[in-house]
Amino acid sequence: AAQRSVERPTFATALRLSVATDRPMGAGDGGGGGASTPRSAVSDNDEVCAPKTPPPQVCAALTETHGDGIGAAPQLLRRKMSGMAAAFEAGTWDPKMQMLEPTINVLVYFSCAPSLDVLAAAVDRHLWPSCRFSCCMDNGYWVSRHTHMDRSYHFRELEVESEDAIDEWVQTAMMQPLDKNYPVWRVTVLRAPEPDRSALFWQLHHSIGDGLSLLFAFSPMMGCAGGDPLAKIPLPSALLPPEKRKAAAGARGGGGGGKPAQARGCCRAPCAFVRGALTPALVKHDTELRINPPVAQRSPFLPFNGRRAFTRFPRVKMDTVKSIKDQHSCSVNDVLMAALTGALRRYGAEVCGDPLLKSKSARIDFKSMVMLALPRPVDMGDLAGSLTNKMLFVSCPLPIDEPTALGRLQRTIAAFANMKSSAYIAGVAGLTDFVKGVAPTSVLQKTASETFSKHSLLVTNVPSTTVPITFPKEGGEQVSETHMVFPNVIPQVSIITYNGFVNANIVADPELFPTAEVLGEMFQQEFEALASCDLVL
Repeated sequence: AAQRSVERPTFATALRLSVATDRPMGAGDGGGGGASTPRSAVSDNDEVCAPKTPPPQVCAALTETHGDGIGAAPQLLRRKMSGMAAAFEAGTWDPKMQMLEPTINVLVYFSCAPSLDVLAAAVDRHLWPSCRFSCCMDNGYWVSRHTHMDRSYHFRELEVESEDAIDEWVQTAMMQPLDKNYPVWRVTVLRAPEPDRSALFWQLHHSIGDGLSLLFAFSPMMGCAGGDPLAKIPLPSALLPPEKRKAAAGARGGGGGGKPAQARGCCRAPCAFVRGALTPALVKHDTELRINPPVAQRSPFLPFNGRRAFTRFPRVKMDTVKSIKDQHSCSVNDVLMAALTGALRRYGAEVCGDPLLKSKSARIDFKSMVMLALPRPVDMGDLAGSLTNKMLFVSCPLPIDEPTALGRLQRTIAAFANMKSSAYIAGVAGLTDFVKGVAPTSVLQKTASETFSKHSLLVTNVPSTTVPITFPKEGGEQVSETHMVFPNVIPQVSIITYNGFVNANIVADPELFPTAEVLGEMFQQEFEALASCDLVL
């Protein structure tokens, strides 16, 4: 029919053709525009639609009626967001906090960055077909307003004087919101003269997906030895697509690790469930230290003051981390968190002169919010179509009042064992589902704002490949280092393990951490202290 002479396309034509292709109008199920219409349903959370591309007459009718620019789109091009994606769009913080948009910033270093043309071609092929990459956000819906990817907006290149200038540029860029008139992502190539490294700076609105689903979506664009990057990512089996679990078994040991703790006894599981469900009500403000704001300032929630600084830590060899893990029969995450806790204790005591942290007997409440990825359906034939936000924020005490490295590791192992309880996770998940799906937006915002403000830290830990990757796979360059950069209401430490190294950074108020580079050095030194502990747990 597309090749025959047909009536002049109109919106009525589009309506009739949509019925003929089982794509009902007004169902919130539409896909992209024109030749780049999304080819499938996006995720298990977004409203499911028929995975068919509208015929050319539909695309022509829509272009005829609404053009290719910014403006209202017909309902055929609307797809309802998942509950969490819509929550991220609406804002998860109390408006009085004046918090930034939830944007995931990813900084990727290369000896020589790939060209814009190579990047754009790879994104156009692998990511643009997903409606979360090709559609704009519009009050709880993904709406297609661009039939083709606007390369002039989504890709830009800047010349910088040095690698240090990249970090300086990121200080400002990480605070800037994305333009909502376009699909909510952008990439900037920061090209420095050799021998300094260059970088890519990706900005993605959190509504698009969480870190794990982005890792899956980007994996077809990654080249590595053996040709299968997902087989080189040491994730727990439950988080991998079923097809990849056996292939990834050999890479186990560099990710979150550790088996879920099993609740014993007839009362432990119900108690753990209740503890998880009532976390926002039960949790108290952390003890006032010189590395967190005064309690009065955090009550009922901490306002965002607009001051944040990004600091990379020295890289740590994964061989060192795995040696400590094996010696003490714990997980990689246990080792990383114990080292971070020790570095924070030393920084507060030695740099800030905090009397509580100098003490060997003071009792201190100090907690971190920890982001946990949850299992999700993944379509190996359409990884970008499986984008979702399926994670939990859980509260975990950190033993910053413990004076010895071994004692901190022991208490960290115990704390995370309790957190891995399936009953506890079910309680947290039940509360999260209720708040995001049933409760008013104001309740979500109040709960998130008050709960985060009672903590001193947020930590994310995302494993990447254990081998070097080329990005993009077709015509790209080898990645040397990668970081997630996330300004938050409380200090955020982001950790990515990649190619045999731990890449960590902190984004924090410079008034709390005026010399954050010293914290990074202490983080590195803590692994040496842990490695010297001879007692096996």
